[in-house]
Formats: sequence, structure tokens, C-alpha cells
Amino acid sequence: MQIKIGKDMRTGEAVVVDTLNVINPHLQVTGVSGMGKTYTLQELVTSFVESAADLGRPVRVHVFDPHGDIELPYASVVKFSEATGYGYNPLEINPDPDYGGVRRAIQKFIAAIKKQKSLGTKQEAVMRYLLEDLYAAHGFKADDPGTWWPDDPRMIREVMKGREHRVYLDVAYEHRDRFKSLLRDPASGRYRGGFDDFDNDPALRSKKCWWVEHDHYEGDFLMWEPRNLFKVAPTMDDVVRFTERKLKAHYCGTNSAAMALLKDVNQAARAYHRKVTEMSKRDAALDDGERAELTKALDKAKEKASDAYGSYLDAIVSGRELDDMIRYNSTDVLTSVYERFQNLRAIGIYNPVAPPFDVQKPIWQYQIKPLEIPVQAMFVDMVSARIFERAMHRGVQNDVVELLVLDEGKRFLGESSDDVLIKIANEARKFGLGLWIMSQTPEHFPDDFVKATGTILVLGLAKADTNLAARKLGVDEALLSSLVPQKTALVQIKRKGTLSSSFQLISVNA
Repeated sequence: MQIKIGKDMRTGEAVVVDTLNVINPHLQVTGVSGMGKTYTLQELVTSFVESAADLGRPVRVHVFDPHGDIELPYASVVKFSEATGYGYNPLEINPDPDYGGVRRAIQKFIAAIKKQKSLGTKQEAVMRYLLEDLYAAHGFKADDPGTWWPDDPRMIREVMKGREHRVYLDVAYEHRDRFKSLLRDPASGRYRGGFDDFDNDPALRSKKCWWVEHDHYEGDFLMWEPRNLFKVAPTMDDVVRFTERKLKAHYCGTNSAAMALLKDVNQAARAYHRKVTEMSKRDAALDDGERAELTKALDKAKEKASDAYGSYLDAIVSGRELDDMIRYNSTDVLTSVYERFQNLRAIGIYNPVAPPFDVQKPIWQYQIKPLEIPVQAMFVDMVSARIFERAMHRGVQNDVVELLVLDEGKRFLGESSDDVLIKIANEARKFGLGLWIMSQTPEHFPDDFVKATGTILVLGLAKADTNLAARKLGVDEALLSSLVPQKTALVQIKRKGTLSSSFQLISVNA
């Protein structure tokens, strides 16, 4: 593709970036406010898309718009905020045995979280343990690539047709009577759930289980975890519920059966003391019959809970209780991770409902202005990592087929070699993925990114930045100082077959 940059001030010839002739398709644009970075971004992206269209090549350009001021033709624009109701599931697994898997998904998720706020060593370890256990509970085993493929969504939709209002629960056999007793609504007498045998379909025999209507999955029904009938990637809701269960079990030191009975004890005790308080206000006392009845109910509940706790060692459910005790040995750390997961869910960008981009448009514009800056960084990290994984899975390409374009690069670029954007700069070229980043000064770009960039465009810098920029970019300081805002610029295009490329002065029409 041919990307128009400007005209050479010396010869008057057009200066064009040919994506087949440059060492890589990455682009760095620097310029202080008012130098025309946004206009330049719009012109460069438009030129790339139109060149691809002329050649009949399908491309996809992902433009992250942190200010909401980018205007592009051929674009499908989607705004992201806490209220939009769609986003991306950060826990989706790439099933590719070479580029995907459980551990990679976990690492990618934790790296995005750390972009918002750092994690302590113990917090990160507990978070990793929780996610490993959660994936295993959903059928994805870290050491078995054969388990990384989710069930076919079409099959799931067919089976669940007419069952969308149900929450299927993991009710142990010994809990069956208790669950059935809760199904009948005491007010209306209507049953709020039941047992689903899936029409006795032999292929679904293992999925038979109890369910409750979605609107009634509250109160006592929360004693039972939702059952994963199908193998699908967990969501942030799953993470929060799973962590909450671990935290409650850690507090009580027992399983859900004993926890349920402990709740009965609390309810009986509250009933007893409520009655005593009520009689006290009337300057009366419980008669012997009432006292005996309330005391009997409380003692019975205590006895059941005591039996449940006493039989805990004989009723290990998962065989992992001791492992959990070792992994999650700090209530404070587990609580802090739980709160972190709750806050992440509340952000709104980790919604499993996909954003409504128009697949027919070559440009997808992510308007992220409503998000706080740390959340913007998390979002860009997450989406960029997904795109990079997909590019690697796509394989080696002869030319650019996909671009990531970021304004305000300082917000998103990290210094670590593990930073996803640095990885893309160093590794994505062969997979047809390019990275274009705009920022105010070369100081905002890590050295690794500057070295890995095929084209550098300087629109104009603050006087205080020219000395540093000259040293970092290897350009004459006087040449930088001579730039005229929105009229001239400097460009360096590193072409294949050359060891070094000098900067040339060009005219622009910003």
C-alpha cells in the first residue's frame, strides 16, 4: 500500500511510504498540541485505506480515540463506557496450542490489570491461583491443549432454546431435599424451578440437573453454585462469584453444605432474639410454650450445623480443600483480590456482549473518552493483545492487513519488554500487523519502540524537547527547530536494504 506523507521540500517530489519497501509498517508521529497530529492521523489512515481499496485488498484498521475528536471516512464508530452494555470478555481463551492456552490468557488478563494499578506479589499469586481454578472448573485445563476448545455456540443455542430463563445449579445429592423444599414459592405456591432431564437425550445425559428461574436465583438459592453445562470461557461475573465462594469458605473453613446449615442457625437465633425483644417492648415475657418452641428450633439448627462441621473431614467434595488452604492462606489478600475483581466488573468494559462494529467498514473506531485514563490503558492493552494473538494465528503475511492506531501514546506504552505494544512493535511485522502511535514528544516512546519503528514523523516539538529529541532520534537540533507548525515536518523512512536512513524535510498540509 502507498501512504502519502507530504512533499520533499528540496525536490518537490511526493514522499510516500510503501508498505512493501519499508522494514516494517510501524509509524511514530510526534508533535506538541496544535501541530496537527489529529489531522495527520486522519489523513494517513484515510490514505492507507484508500490505497488498499484501489488494490482490492481487505484491511482492518483499529483506531483508539481517547478524546472523541477523530473524524474518519469509512469508519464504524462505537463508544465505550460503563453504561454501554458491551465490551470484551478478557478471559476468552485462544485454543491455538502454540499461541493460546490457559496460562497465556491469565497472563494477558493480569498484565492488563497491572496497567490500571500495580499488584502486590501475594495478590498476583492469589489472582493467578483463582483464575487457574476457575478455568479448571469450566473444563479448561492448563496442561491439556485438547481442552482449550469451547463448545460450539450453535449447539449451545439449540439446546438452550426455551431454557434461557433458567439458572442451572450444582446441587449435590445430599442437598436434594433441601433444594426441593425451597422451590415452592410460599406466597403463591408456584414452583420456581425444577429438574431438567433434557428430554432424556442420551447425548445430554451428563447435563441433567436442578434449576431455578433466573429472577429467583437469590437468597437461599445462592448456597449453590451455577453449574457449567457447557464448556465456555468464564466471564467477570463468574470470577466475582467464584472468588466470593472461596472467600466465604475461607472464613467458615468448610463447605457449602455446612455453610447452608450455619445460615439456618443464624436465622433461628435471630427469630429467638426478635421475639424476646418484641415481648420486652410490651413489658411481657415469653411463655414457657413459646420459649420451648424457639429454643427447640435453635438447638435443632445448631445440632445440624455441628454434625455438618463434624463430618466435614469425611465429606471432602473436591479433594482440593487442603490445596485451597495453602493457596488462599490469607483472608486479607483474598479479600483485596475479591474487591479488585468487583471493581473491574463495575468498569463495564469486561462485558461478554461484543461491540456492534460494522464488519463491512474497514475502520473500527473505539471511542474511549468516557473511560478514565487508567481504564483506557487496560482496554487498549486487552484489545491489542487479542488482535496480536489473532494475527499470530493468521500466520505470515506478505503485506499489511491490519493496523492498530493510537492517539496519546504516552497513556498506553509501557517500558517493559513484556508490554503488549512493545511486543507488537518487535514481533508483529511478519504477521501483517502494523502499529501507529501519536504522542507529544519522542520522550514518550521507549527506546525499544523507536528502534523498531519503520517510519518516524516529527511535526514540531516544544523548544525544551528539541535537544533530547535530537539525541534520541539522531537528527540535527537546528533542523528540528526550523519546523513551521502545520506547514513543514521531518520524516525518516527506513527502507529495506539500507543500513541507515536520514531525516528529510517535507511540506505538509495540516
